[in-house]
Amino acid sequence: MLDNPFTYGNPISDPHRFVGRDREVEQIFGRLRNEEFESSSLVGDRRIGKTSLFNYLADPRVRAQHSLLPEQYVFVYADLQMVDETMGPVRLWHWLLKLMRQQCKDKGVAEFVAALEQDERLDTFALDELFEQVDDKGQHVVFLLDEFEHITSNGNFGPDFYYGLRSLVIHHQLALVTSSRRELIELCHSEAIKSSPFFNIFANINLGLFSQADADRLIRQSLSRTEVQFSEREIKEVFDLAGLHPYFLQAACWVLYESHRKDLDEQARTRLLATQFDQEAAPHLADYWGNSDDYEKIVLTAAALLEQKTKPEREFSLTDLHALFAGSEPTVKHLEKRGLLIPVNGRYRLFSSTLSPWILYQITAELSEQQTFPEWWKENQKAAERITGKQAEPLRRILPKIRTNYRQLIITWASDPQTIGAVASLLNSALSFAH
Repeated sequence: MLDNPFTYGNPISDPHRFVGRDREVEQIFGRLRNEEFESSSLVGDRRIGKTSLFNYLADPRVRAQHSLLPEQYVFVYADLQMVDETMGPVRLWHWLLKLMRQQCKDKGVAEFVAALEQDERLDTFALDELFEQVDDKGQHVVFLLDEFEHITSNGNFGPDFYYGLRSLVIHHQLALVTSSRRELIELCHSEAIKSSPFFNIFANINLGLFSQADADRLIRQSLSRTEVQFSEREIKEVFDLAGLHPYFLQAACWVLYESHRKDLDEQARTRLLATQFDQEAAPHLADYWGNSDDYEKIVLTAAALLEQKTKPEREFSLTDLHALFAGSEPTVKHLEKRGLLIPVNGRYRLFSSTLSPWILYQITAELSEQQTFPEWWKENQKAAERITGKQAEPLRRILPKIRTNYRQLIITWASDPQTIGAVASLLNSALSFAH
């Protein structure tokens, strides 16, 4: 049997194995082809495929197919995860210039870049002179800046950096394509930077889940080079676990393919898939949860509770969510953009069947907790005051069963007297499921 055709450890580097994202690719290339040579900001959660897309955009063959010839367009990929608290603008530019020189085909421009790499006082005027040479040579430079939040959250990069970079972009044939988990303006470390006109040069492009057609194509195209075929039942199980999330889809298919290699029967294959997928998914679900604000956590928890109530369909309406959290609608839209909540025929569900039990396990208490509920209650009198009265009695009985670091979140959620009863009822019914 051939090697496993699915991969989920590293980004996709071979353009022949890249699937989908046609709209996003055309939007980015289209902005680069127009007269203004415009920049784009790619926004998407971790493991959604941002780096794979950057690898695809940077491939000379792909660019040539979109009328961006390598002789005229210099694409420079930089992984900004390397930026730490010690790095400032000058050091960053030295690094970017080194990468640019490696990709530059014009000898004169490359020599000028090499000289600037040695300039310890590198400033915007020197960079302006460089990009004037780029313009004169008929060259276009595109910086693919992956994980740009490592810049926006770094205090060493002040307003002057962003004003200078914006000036270079609008006056020269220089364009930026950034990637980040959230919109750039949400990730700034100061109000002065947040109000900078730098962020106006970008079109935000949200990178979400695959379409059903692209997900089907990924499985079909990957298996076409092998002798393995997944059964309809297996494919249904893959989509139930992974949804249309590229990373989770690759991970689930990888596990399933390995189970075929072991010559297991279909029942054993699906059991192995469920067990190993849960183990693989857990750290990434924890990352999504950890990067969610309180309102997002409340809506995700409400969705998890509703899914348990509506199994096996796992679907609920916006009205159902409103009954649990009156201010849910803006957050629902944001979670939909992140790909964590998906619309299904006018209703909603979490992107993966594994997310609901994972969330409920997180918020419910473990016997090993060190702080008892009376101790917590005594230390959190202000929180306790928010759930007084007869209507709150069911919630007070449930709180001891909630994990200590989530009790405040539950109280914040249930502080609306119109929803406290429904919240307490659903939480109570879910506790037996979670443990």
